Amino acid sequence: MRIDVAGLLAPVAERLHDLSIARWGDQRAVHLVGHSAPMLALQAKLEKFARYQEPVLVVGESGAGKEHMAQAIYLLSRAAAAGAPYVSVNCPQFQDGTVTVSELFGHTRGSFTGAVGDRRGAFEEADGGVIFLDEIGDLPPPAQAMLLRTLATGEFKALGSDRPRVANVRVVSATNRPLNQLMLEEKFRADLFFRLRYFQIDVPPLRERGDDWRLLVEYCLRRLATRYGERKTCSKAAWRLLEGYDWPGNVRQLVGVVNTAYAMADGDVIEPQDFEGRLAVPADEGPSVDELYDRLVAGQAGFWADVHHPFLDRDLNRTQVRALVRRAFEAAHWNYRRLLEVLRLPPDDYQRVMDFLRHHRLKPGPDERPE
Repeated sequence: MRIDVAGLLAPVAERLHDLSIARWGDQRAVHLVGHSAPMLALQAKLEKFARYQEPVLVVGESGAGKEHMAQAIYLLSRAAAAGAPYVSVNCPQFQDGTVTVSELFGHTRGSFTGAVGDRRGAFEEADGGVIFLDEIGDLPPPAQAMLLRTLATGEFKALGSDRPRVANVRVVSATNRPLNQLMLEEKFRADLFFRLRYFQIDVPPLRERGDDWRLLVEYCLRRLATRYGERKTCSKAAWRLLEGYDWPGNVRQLVGVVNTAYAMADGDVIEPQDFEGRLAVPADEGPSVDELYDRLVAGQAGFWADVHHPFLDRDLNRTQVRALVRRAFEAAHWNYRRLLEVLRLPPDDYQRVMDFLRHHRLKPGPDERPE
């Protein structure tokens, strides 16, 4: 049964969702959920890059959905329309350089201990289509050298073979590691880096995607309802708990948290306790909100130096800053102009403060205000 994605996906994302289910089934649906500016810009870039054959480097934090970018490029390409293959390789799973080379380019019988027969590699399997190399920064040096040759010439040699082979494969690679730093440490080839980064896609972390997290929660709940036949929703308290979280594990973490809460909820309403403490903030994490607030109103601390910058550096989390801002709003009797007086900020900072609170979802919601 098709999940109802009305209102959750932009047109490109809805097309990708349907294409992925038609090709791979519901378990591998590509869900680029959201209408935030970063996600719409990302989808426009995916459509453009899908037309070409040059390599793409996908950069982003763990859990942000980098493989979905590779799948999207494939699904929107002529290769997918022609039924060409999509092959995914997780580079860190092969610690031995020989095994990695064999996995990518194949081997001949007797080429190393345990090679009891000839084997086709991932490049040969992906001929005519797309190969996704996940966590490319962990690729061992021998495999880096062979990959560079393949990108430059289209040719490769199976391990133990002198006969060159040719594969027409588009390479999409991904990393959450700083390849520039790895190059300085001589752990990653600079010439390979520039070959891989013909196009680059930067996947925004969930915390920079505005209210997309709300749509992702709704998408997860609809998907679970379609699969298990039981519709569940979040209570206001559960929504507040989710809103106050930074999602350091990005989309992958959110999906896991919602799935757990769906399973734990006894009725059709998910409450904060159903998250099993997965979103709880440790009591000793960072400075005390009350202490920081008292220092601010006493003029012993500054909002930009002691709240804004630590929040951007992730030394303060969203739950803490929201609690602090809520206290300031209460003291200002929910007047935005007086809020600046409470925080000892000049009137000229009004727009900067409002932009900061709005962009990072730090303003208290209407249901948090007294009647």
